[in-house]
Amino acid sequence: MMETSIASIAAVFAAGTISFLSPCVLPLVPAYVSYIAGQSMADSTASRALIVRVQALGLSACFVLGFATIFIILGASATTLGQALISYRYELNLIGGVVVIGFGLFATGLLRPSWLRRDFRFDVVLPGRRPVAAYVLGMAFAFGWTDRKSTRSSRLAGSVEPSRSLPAESWLSWGQP
Repeated sequence: MMETSIASIAAVFAAGTISFLSPCVLPLVPAYVSYIAGQSMADSTASRALIVRVQALGLSACFVLGFATIFIILGASATTLGQALISYRYELNLIGGVVVIGFGLFATGLLRPSWLRRDFRFDVVLPGRRPVAAYVLGMAFAFGWTDRKSTRSSRLAGSVEPSRSLPAESWLSWGQP
């Protein structure tokens, strides 16, 4: 079993806290909490305040479970997929280059395939104060947050392992979007 130093755990916790307090996450928290709880604490009477808080705590746990589900699935699938595709690295680099060139041509208007100009959306109405709605909202939040935080978080999480150290560029890029 690997031993983890207290300093490494404190660094990861501090980085998570900084990430949570960032301008792209913190303003969303009141909206998510009010949606999950379904009401504000000001609307409840003093006798019902404890019940409302316990319900909000349970729904928040469902939100966190949805959030964690996405990160666990993405982490496990990325590791498995990466190991499976490592032998095709050269070919995938060429395909990736062609895709980037294609998107560049699309962005400039020189290439206009109709299948890239479509919009697919799910119109699902989930009322607040329901465990399923909180879980789905947690999953949606994780998908929206993944592209911004995953690379920095994974680099930092790698520093928790005693055999690995955190590269200087990870700390330097931490505040950049």
